[in-house]
Amino acid sequence: MFAGSVFQKYKDGDFVREGMDGRHGEWLHPGRKNSAAGKKIERDAVRRSHNFFSTVRAPRLFFLAVFLLGLPVVSIGAGSEVVEVSVARFGSARAPGGATEPWLEAELVLAVNVPPDSGSRVISRVGVALTLGWELPATAGGFRRMDYYRAEAECVALATGRANVRFYLPPELVKRDQLRGTPKLWTVDLTVAGQAIPSAKANQAAALADGSARRAFLSTAAAAALANAGLLLPQYLTPFAGEYPRATPSFVRRETLGLTPVRAGP
Repeated sequence: MFAGSVFQKYKDGDFVREGMDGRHGEWLHPGRKNSAAGKKIERDAVRRSHNFFSTVRAPRLFFLAVFLLGLPVVSIGAGSEVVEVSVARFGSARAPGGATEPWLEAELVLAVNVPPDSGSRVISRVGVALTLGWELPATAGGFRRMDYYRAEAECVALATGRANVRFYLPPELVKRDQLRGTPKLWTVDLTVAGQAIPSAKANQAAALADGSARRAFLSTAAAAALANAGLLLPQYLTPFAGEYPRATPSFVRRETLGLTPVRAGP
């Protein structure tokens, strides 16, 4: 157990030094000339054993005090995420009512876990922001270009389980730019009560798994997506507002707040 030697006392009062391999060393008799060295070795061994058990006891006593006094314990390095993207799906969907032209649908499946000790049954104000980077086909004599889109939605509250948040691009854009399948670049940013949740693997396209690539994409999209503002829409602003009622959460609707009617000129 110890890094040094330990001592065992036998019936005749002598101490025997025993190493880690279990072999007995020399006998240390008080009357012999090595008795002073033996006493020093004994004192060193006792001191080391005392330090060892003190080290072992300290954490146990700390956690016992925490338990008895009810003090909070901060877990350093443990994951604190309670909402994460489990799946991101991209495809086409036809609006209800007999529409023939498909919209592009982005479905984000969120896994929600409300901590048992949070004192709440839900997580309030969960923000979801989707940023897309579509690589468009080259025109005659031209080059491929990237179009950027961004939209946000805020869930009123989410309970433990699954929640689906969807965004849509209208059929006119799908037809014009031949949008189909999964965009080349995309990211999902989550917040809880305005505080960002660290990005996980499922929060972005594989090409953006590297942190620096993700940051560069978001920096470019922040400016470039302004040209397409209002084109990527959350579900509640589309003809799909009443679809998928079982897994669709309620959303905070800010587009109706603080708006001043625009008056026509004379």
